[in-house]
Amino acid sequence: MNSWPSNLGVCRDRELAPHTYFGIGGPAQYLAIADEASRLTELLDFGSSRELPVTVLGNASNVLIGDDGVEGLVIINQARQLGLHEREKISAESGALMGQLAHFAAENGIGGFEFGLGIPGSVGGSVFGNAGCFGSDISKVLERALVWRNDGVSWQGRDEFEFGYRCSALQREPGLAVVIEVRLQGVARPESEIRSRMVQIQDQRRQSQPADRSAGSIFKNPAGDFAGRLIEKAGLKGARSGAAQVSDRHANFIVNRGQARAADVVALMDRIRRRVHEVSGIRLEPEIRRIGSGFGETA
Repeated sequence: MNSWPSNLGVCRDRELAPHTYFGIGGPAQYLAIADEASRLTELLDFGSSRELPVTVLGNASNVLIGDDGVEGLVIINQARQLGLHEREKISAESGALMGQLAHFAAENGIGGFEFGLGIPGSVGGSVFGNAGCFGSDISKVLERALVWRNDGVSWQGRDEFEFGYRCSALQREPGLAVVIEVRLQGVARPESEIRSRMVQIQDQRRQSQPADRSAGSIFKNPAGDFAGRLIEKAGLKGARSGAAQVSDRHANFIVNRGQARAADVVALMDRIRRRVHEVSGIRLEPEIRRIGSGFGETA
């Protein structure tokens, strides 16, 4: 396609690995960066009008891009504006980072967002997968969100997302649904109290999670248990496939030890699922989302 408007800044055949936390993945057929919400909707509208597959990535912290890359248009969402909407209410563009949100809330004496420091992803991605940690998740602070679909944009209240553990109704939609902007509700709290909790979360994260390149938790925790404990019980802490390795620090993290491929990660995930089922009788469910193609024969 040679008819992209020049103002959209669309590039062809650009590597996606540098745009992901994992540092893994092949090229995007077309790649564009949206630095504000209006540009994000403009790119979505244009891609949809040309009937192209469209993929939106925030901070790409909980995804695995295939080795063969992604067909169609990939939009890197860097629309990150934050603002005070009303008392204890924050407006955020969907590309805003959860850590950025936590600090903004603290500066304005708004509590309830401290858990965001433990999430490397974006606000939009957090809504899509109901991201959470340290006893909270995005569903507890979301009031409503502006969502783009092929037939337009509309505001949705919290209940319409049907949040569950690491899931939302957006994941079950037949077509593309993209969060553009959100309204969030916190609680008034002294900044010193908020900062104290943030320090605790940062310390816990440093002690329990690897600093190497990863996609965060690989598997969802099964009811009443922890995926990391089950993987460690199965004797797979430190296990490798190519340059992908089960972290020595936290067994529910797979880290990139160099030039890991998506196929390496998938092979290791398959091995983990088989072994955990053999040892504990539990079938682990992936938390990371695969995008694109080229995941090896076992994919």
